[in-house]
Parts: sequence; structure tokens; C-alpha cells
Amino acid sequence: MKNTKTINIVLCGPGDVTRELDCAREIIDEWNQRNFDSLNCGLKAAHWSTDAVPSMEARGQQVINWQIIDKADLVVAVFWRRLGTPTGLYDSGTAEEISRAQAKGIEVMLYFSDIEDTRLLNDPDQWDRLQAFRAKALASGLPWTFRSRQEFRDRFTDHLNKKVLQIVERKSKKTAKKPKTSIKQTQSGGTGNFQIAGDGNTLNLKSASPHCPKIVIERSPDHLTPAQQKIVSEWIEELSILMENAQGKTTAKAKGELWSRLKNQFDVAKYEQIESSRMSEVKSWYQGVKREIRNGARRKAPEIFREGKIPGIKARMRQMGRTNEDYYPEISRRLGIRRFSSLKELSVTNLEKVYNLVLRDSNRR
Repeated sequence: MKNTKTINIVLCGPGDVTRELDCAREIIDEWNQRNFDSLNCGLKAAHWSTDAVPSMEARGQQVINWQIIDKADLVVAVFWRRLGTPTGLYDSGTAEEISRAQAKGIEVMLYFSDIEDTRLLNDPDQWDRLQAFRAKALASGLPWTFRSRQEFRDRFTDHLNKKVLQIVERKSKKTAKKPKTSIKQTQSGGTGNFQIAGDGNTLNLKSASPHCPKIVIERSPDHLTPAQQKIVSEWIEELSILMENAQGKTTAKAKGELWSRLKNQFDVAKYEQIESSRMSEVKSWYQGVKREIRNGARRKAPEIFREGKIPGIKARMRQMGRTNEDYYPEISRRLGIRRFSSLKELSVTNLEKVYNLVLRDSNRR
């Protein structure tokens, strides 16, 4: 009986491309109906809204990365009028999913919709961010565009078929069995001499001492659990990306520096030796380093600084039930700064002033 191959495909995109993602799911189902029997291969489509499960292990997008993106063989991402909501580390959830997949060596097929003139939108912030992301994508890869949903259906059908065949071929090569080597082992009495034979070759080993037992040191039950170690590793990866963008360091150098700081902070030789009960302290350390990197990026990388402040302001406003229309004019008056309609209009200095004021207001509630 043949083993059935399964190819996991993750569909990604902001909330305005649900029709395109539904279309992609239909095409995947049609592919299965046509090809499952002949290729003994099935495609499984996933999306965070239907396949992720609740978890409080880490920030939401990080959980989606673990549960969905890391298990993918192929990621299909579609954009139209919006880039999406910032995650605190990337410009949007879909942007982070694409970056995560690329870092893991997972195939990505990226599409941009030109169905209508998006310049007529009344959300210039989303439009500007999307165009900046699109320019980077065009410079670093081969994204595809389409002018109608029928064109998307036709193009994606063709692209999916070609890409799946490539993945099937690659998976087949990886799972091909290597020839086994027959090894015969004999021992002559009491002298410590061994003879190992295989493939026509014979090797004589002489041992002058008894065989030493293998020593295995087990993890102490007080140390970080495997699940906690995974979270800490993700935190270090996130911080290293911030350092790379804000300070110009290589990822390897940033990670080395961060691991060293973490071990020094908790006075351990290996981070796995941190006591499990101190996980909350590790989280506080991570949050503190994150603030430090973002605050340090104020001059060298103001966009990183902004990405750290703006989501925090918005979150506090939601907690207080305040809106842009009623709160921004009040903030302008209280701080004595020029009126603004978007936080992106503010200078770095004024953005920090606004952040501190909103923080104070929310803490009084």
C-alpha cells in the first residue's frame, strides 16, 4: 500500500481578500479531485481563522506562526487594498507570515490585486504601507498581479499545479531510502579484539580497556520545560530581528549578544538551566530589552521606534473607549502641539509625548 503524500498550504491575506482566498481554497479542492488518485498526493488548505487554536503561550501572531506557518509546505499570500494590522514586530500579520515562511525555507507565492484603482480609498495609511511593501516585494522576488478574479483563478490554477509538482518531486527525493550497509560484528574471547565487516571491508579494533558506559545527564525538573524553552527561543529570535533592523547588526551577532545577556542576567551556563519558576522574570527581561532596542532606535531607525509606540497608543485608547475624533484634538490641546489626524503625522518627539500622556490617562482609569 502506497503512503499518501500531504502538502500543507497556508492561505494568508488581510480582511479585504476573503473572496480571493475562498477562490484559492476552491482551486485546491478541484486539484485534489483531479490528481489525488494519479499522484497519490493530497493538498490541505489552512488559514489562521479556521485552523489556529486558542493559546496564551505568546503573542497572537507568534502562536499562529507555531501552529500554522511552521508546518506549511507552501504559503499563498494575497493583497488588494490593505496591508493589514501591525503585529508589533512587522507591518502586518500577513507580512510577518511571509517573512517567517521565507526564514524557514518554505515556498511563498505572492499575489497583488489590481482589480480597481485603490488610490480612491479613504484610508491613505493602508495604501501607502501596502505600496511600500509591494515595492520591496518586486525588488526581492517575483510576485504576480491580476486585474480580475477570473484572471486570478486561471493564473493560480496554473501556478499551483506547477508548484505542487515541484514540491512532490522534492519530497520524493528527500524520502528516497538510502541503501543499507550490512554489518557483521564478532568478538574473539577476552582479548578486547573486535572485527567489523561490511561491503567487503574488514576493520579490526583492539581495545585495551573495558567499554565505558554512556553517561546521560537528564534535565532537572526545576529547569525550563521544553515548551518554555521554545518560547524563550522565539523571544530571542524576535529581539534579534529588531536589533538587526535598528542597529544594523547581523542576525547571528545579535542572537549571540542576546543569549549572552540572558545567561548573565540569570547567572547560568546554559539558558535551559534557568529555573522554570522564574519564567515570569525571563518575560520581564524580554519586554525590557524590547523597549530598550526600540527606544534606542529613536534616532537611527525611527520607523522601528514608531512601530513600538503606535500599537501601544491604540491599545490604550481602545481600553479607555476613546476614538481618534474625540481624543486627538484633546491631546493636541493638552500638549500644546499642532492638531493631527494620524499618529504617523507626528514627529518622533511628539509621538513619545503622546504615548506618555495616553499611558498616564489609561493608568488613571
